Amino acid sequence: MDLPAVPPLLAWVRPAWWRAADAAAAVLFGAVSALMLAKHADGTLPILGALVGAVALAWPIAARSRRPATAFLLSLVALGAIAAWQPRSAPAALVTVGVTLYAVAARAKSPAAIAALCAGIAAATATALPDFKHSGGAVLFGSIYLVVWTIGFATAMHRRYTTLTLRTRLDRQRMDIARELHDVVAHHMSVITVQAGYGGLLLDGGGGDDDCDDDAATPDVARAREALAVIETTGRQALEEMRRLVEVLQAEQGAPPEAGLAPAPGLADLPRLIDHAANAGVRVTLTTSGPERALPPGEDLAAYRIVQEALTNVIKHAGTDAATLNLSFSDEHVEIQVSNGPAKPKRGGPHDAPPSPARGTAGMRERAQLYGGELHAGPTTGGGYRVRARLPLPSPTEAPKAP
Repeated sequence: MDLPAVPPLLAWVRPAWWRAADAAAAVLFGAVSALMLAKHADGTLPILGALVGAVALAWPIAARSRRPATAFLLSLVALGAIAAWQPRSAPAALVTVGVTLYAVAARAKSPAAIAALCAGIAAATATALPDFKHSGGAVLFGSIYLVVWTIGFATAMHRRYTTLTLRTRLDRQRMDIARELHDVVAHHMSVITVQAGYGGLLLDGGGGDDDCDDDAATPDVARAREALAVIETTGRQALEEMRRLVEVLQAEQGAPPEAGLAPAPGLADLPRLIDHAANAGVRVTLTTSGPERALPPGEDLAAYRIVQEALTNVIKHAGTDAATLNLSFSDEHVEIQVSNGPAKPKRGGPHDAPPSPARGTAGMRERAQLYGGELHAGPTTGGGYRVRARLPLPSPTEAPKAP
């Protein structure tokens, strides 16, 4: 299951907005703290001390998103100073410690988060010393710290998990892109390279005309030969760079460099899929109708992948030992249909209907839609399941020819 990197309800909140909210909360809390600290102050110097103490309590709240560890340490220092100066104002400092403790638990690594929890509880306990007159408040704040820390730590774990899930999904997509890039583009680039080299041989007299030499070549022929040479060189360089790209992407995944450089599979490789299904206990009957045609590389690969995924679903989810595969060719499209009958009853008891093989259906549909086709999948009236895909094809006169 793919999860977003942040909770969906908070995805629209920008980091700047969080910082603005922290600043507003810091200003409001600083004003309240200043009034609390100045309540019992006499003279000018204590009032200035109250203002300094209010700033010391408010700044960690404003900076908790950007510097959570620093903000937490400063809140502990402020707590110690205010508890020594005005013990009755210590609850305000304890609030600041709790706010910054959540930020540390939600953003710091696990060892630092655990150390911050221990320091926060120790600071709450220290406010009751030495006469334990405020032991009730210490227990209250210690319990609040534990709850706040747990919420923050759970948020951090969820963020790390979703980030890892997203990174895994992106890595998988990169591998798919690398394979598709090589499968589809390599064919066309190979055709360009071979045709360019063959054209150069013809211009050089390699086609059988021994009377032609370079000295008799016209300027147009010379320019044509130069253009073909550029095409051949560029094509070979592009193929080499593409192979390097595939190797780099696979090396990052721990796969051998040659794993993705095999020729692209197509409908000609269906016997291999049928043998694989037979080895897994599912006998596949293949039928074809209409004049068989060679598909373009992209459609050929898409058709193969659709059949592969459909047969995989039969093997994993259908609970049957037989399936049918029908290919129907026409001038406009090729239709692929993979179907199976109802699952066989279990021995020793009634049969429960197996779940629909919906896994992978979205991927098959995306492959079909990529080439302007369509795919329908669902249960049949007899209790089985059918996957039917239709891929449009170019007219026979427009079909690409092999070199």
